[in-house]
Amino acid sequence: MKKLILLGVILSTILFAGTAMAAKGNAGLGVVATPDYEGSDDTTGIPMFMFNQTYNSGRYVKLVSGNMKVNLLANKHYSLGPVLNYRLGRDDTISIDNKRVSKMSSIGDAWEAGVFAALDINNVLLGVELLTDISNEHDGWLIQPYTGYRFQTTPNLTIVPTFFVTGADSDYMDTYFGINAGNRGTSGWANYSASSGVKDVGINVLANYTPWDQWGVMGLFSYKTLLNDAKDSPIVDDEGNNNQFTLGVMGTYRWGK
Repeated sequence: MKKLILLGVILSTILFAGTAMAAKGNAGLGVVATPDYEGSDDTTGIPMFMFNQTYNSGRYVKLVSGNMKVNLLANKHYSLGPVLNYRLGRDDTISIDNKRVSKMSSIGDAWEAGVFAALDINNVLLGVELLTDISNEHDGWLIQPYTGYRFQTTPNLTIVPTFFVTGADSDYMDTYFGINAGNRGTSGWANYSASSGVKDVGINVLANYTPWDQWGVMGLFSYKTLLNDAKDSPIVDDEGNNNQFTLGVMGTYRWGK
């Protein structure tokens, strides 16, 4: 079933790329500073990229770093379709400031697939994303509703703040925040079980500055605070931080009208 979901996402992307008439799009490449792993107090730099293509029908393909959405609806205000998401894992050779966490078993990168629904009317943004693991890395699921607003502050500057909350099941929570005989390694921590519930709340702020005909600069700021069993996990409470910041910048190129 999970392989069929992944295949559906890929086939949908190929279908749109090959049969629809593109109206406009943009692409970008840059770098982002983000926590080493979820709950870490240390930061690492990784590439950030973007590719968006919107068709005359209102359908679109959007790829932002490891998250790809395909809108199946021929509508310019409502979106519905599949999602494919790439989630970074937790290496067992992370920075020296997290020596104890590095003694635990590593968690590989995960592939997740699911569905999303979104509304975009008069610059008001509402949506929800549901994901499940298809890589057998955490075998869990997550749900993330969000709301935001698109501010056109000047003709060349658009700022979009988006507030979100994330819920996760016990499989996900135990994989990334739990401690047991299977993942403890030589860390010396006692068992800790992380239950399902609200994992985090936060805000994303996207600023798109386009002073030139086709070129521009995009900035990203993201903050979330881990809650409940995620926050109380020794991985976070003892060695990490429940406050998670991400900051990125990229150069962009756009086409179409």
